[in-house]
Amino acid sequence: MFSALNVFCLAIGISFCLLIGQYILHEGSVNADIKNVHQQYYLNSIWKIANTGPEMTTVGPLAKSLKENYPGLVANYYRFNPVVNVVSAGDKHFKEDVAIADTSLITMYGFQLLYGNPAHAFYNNRSVVITENLAMKLFGKKNVINKTIEFTNLSGNITEYKVSAVMKAMPYTTVTNMYSKDGYAMYIPFEGNQYYPGGSGEESWNGFNTVCFMQLQNGVKPEQLNGPMKRLLTLNSPESINKNLQIQLNPLDTFYLTSNHAVIAKTLSILSVVALGILLLAVINFINIMIGTSAYRIKEIGLRKVFGGRRRQLVMQYLIESVLLSLLAAILSVLLYGTFRPLFNDVLNTALQPVNGFGLREVYLLGLLVLIVGILAGIYPALILSGSEIISSVKGKLGSIEKGKLIRKSLLVLQFTIAIGVFIFSMTLSRQIKYFFDKDLGYDKDRLMVITAFPKQWDSAGVVRIESIRDGLLRSRVIKDATVSFDIPEKTPPGQQGVNPEGNYNGLPVSIQTITVDERYASTFGISITEGRFFRDQISGIYTGEAVINESAMKIFGWSSAVGKKIKLPDGGGDLTVVGVIKDFHLASLHELIKPLLLFNVKDGNPYRFMTVKLQAGNLSKSIEMVRAKWKELSPSAPFDFVFMDDKLQSMYQLEMQLKKAASIASGLMLLIVLLGIFGVLTLALTRRIKEIAVRKVLGAELHNIVSLIIKEFAGLIFIANLIAWPLAYYFTNQWLRQFAYRIIPSISIYLIAGCFVTIIAFALISVQSLKVAMTNPVKSLKAE
Repeated sequence: MFSALNVFCLAIGISFCLLIGQYILHEGSVNADIKNVHQQYYLNSIWKIANTGPEMTTVGPLAKSLKENYPGLVANYYRFNPVVNVVSAGDKHFKEDVAIADTSLITMYGFQLLYGNPAHAFYNNRSVVITENLAMKLFGKKNVINKTIEFTNLSGNITEYKVSAVMKAMPYTTVTNMYSKDGYAMYIPFEGNQYYPGGSGEESWNGFNTVCFMQLQNGVKPEQLNGPMKRLLTLNSPESINKNLQIQLNPLDTFYLTSNHAVIAKTLSILSVVALGILLLAVINFINIMIGTSAYRIKEIGLRKVFGGRRRQLVMQYLIESVLLSLLAAILSVLLYGTFRPLFNDVLNTALQPVNGFGLREVYLLGLLVLIVGILAGIYPALILSGSEIISSVKGKLGSIEKGKLIRKSLLVLQFTIAIGVFIFSMTLSRQIKYFFDKDLGYDKDRLMVITAFPKQWDSAGVVRIESIRDGLLRSRVIKDATVSFDIPEKTPPGQQGVNPEGNYNGLPVSIQTITVDERYASTFGISITEGRFFRDQISGIYTGEAVINESAMKIFGWSSAVGKKIKLPDGGGDLTVVGVIKDFHLASLHELIKPLLLFNVKDGNPYRFMTVKLQAGNLSKSIEMVRAKWKELSPSAPFDFVFMDDKLQSMYQLEMQLKKAASIASGLMLLIVLLGIFGVLTLALTRRIKEIAVRKVLGAELHNIVSLIIKEFAGLIFIANLIAWPLAYYFTNQWLRQFAYRIIPSISIYLIAGCFVTIIAFALISVQSLKVAMTNPVKSLKAE
């Protein structure tokens, strides 16, 4: 029974380590298949005046100029501008993520082509590289070389491209998935593209909205580029950029883990610690039970020593037994891995390798884990048992083994500490996630359907057209309100701009977030107006010159009242008059503080991306179908692509929700292992005290006296575990909570619930086991062997 207990507990620990280990290997392998990945770098911007510009993009011509002027340092470069628009072939129209990019994509990264020439993936400026998935959607087959695809630009004009290469479907990489969850379906050359009326910005030293990558020559270090980058920026870019901008080169091989404040790396670290904690609990069980069962083997050890057995031989015997038990546990853990892999795929939103897909790396790591676990679990019992005195061992006296009680109790305290600590972290995580969805975000997220606004035509005629579609949707009885905007509340923060508010015309520009909206934005999202009014409806084509700001902007501008105040835009963009102030609302996730916000009117020639409709109460499925039908009527060539605001919020906190699910599973497994460990240790202890309990009963002890006697031994251990676990859990949960600008204040109730729950479950198990022994007939217990 005890061997089975050890094997089962170790199997749970090893299988959880396998699952988490596979996830870590999967996440760590992102970008690993890219050619020359250790020489590849991503360029991001660091601004001396915070929030002057975006961090994820930089000055367009920089990477190209570095290659042209410093070929001894830079081997190659790749830049792209991400866009979303309608891609068509015949009567098929799909919304797709498209990269307007350099033609070095295939040669620089070694991405595989199903069809086309890898050395010359692009024929000319009117050729396009697409993925096999897009080929299947548009043409129903993968070999679509020289097929024609239509792409609409922001002026409403259609450009035809011929397919020159078809890319093989690839796993997630930074290059193909940056700004795009599912990856870019189509790659269009920078040269000659007419998507933006004013160009894509890759040749302008005044703009900083291009995503840039570079491949360095062999042996070149990133710091060697600092001087050349500074010289090129000083020579070509305006002073407002070159004196304020510093370029950072981030290694592409680790970028996925370290980007976004290293949130992926932190999550993997937490999961690693939890997995090792579960394994440690199983190892502690093994040690305690091995030492506990020593009473049955102490004479064997003594006899082996009498017959000439040396201590190292005894140690080796116990270690081999331990490793063999670990090997049995590993075999069982492989079966458990296959059973629970689908569950973890769902929990972690990934695709873990099946057992039959394990390579040499996985087999080697599993074998190493088995060896380490076997040695760790067996070394202490081996040393304790092999070190017993010969005379005491032959007589069956425990001797030095009895002296190990303190160690065993300490290990039990460690078990309880880990279980309580992870329980507290799991509850804290759960409450923080609940806080995400319960907190007042400053707008009403219920029944908000966000539709990608097509056709995209960012001129006065395009604005008139999209607003006419909006007005047509408003005539549907299932739609309460509708708005056109460039941004909606989501994880990615909006763009930023430096402006000079009235009273600070000659000072340094104030950095402020900006979004483009129409006059129905506040009413659709349910945003409160604290001063003045929102944008009003008026004749299209008339420049309004109006602006709306939020409370944070008014505060940072130093205004006590905002209505009627002027805001000067940069680069001669003119002045805007503030007509209203809205209440602060969360435009980004709760990781970020609410920042100053300036709202432009879409009628003033500003871009748009989304149509957000507020649905009436009623049958949701029926409402969706009615909106779909109305959309097809109003915009027949545009795909109906939508998401609900609730789902957007879910995606903002996807990593935290995955961690919560994994932590909940881990808490349950830890508690199971601890209880199994208590069961094993308690069973051994009660077996050795069965005559003592019988004598106590004969002398008049009641059942409750015997049960309380045994409970007292464990009560002290659990109390000490709580004393250790609470401050440690408080420290680590607070470190985790620091990544959120808005977070819960950990309550003492979390700690009390965790401590009491573990204590009650443990005491219940102890009581059941104790009662079973205490109710045994004392006559039977006192019989000689």
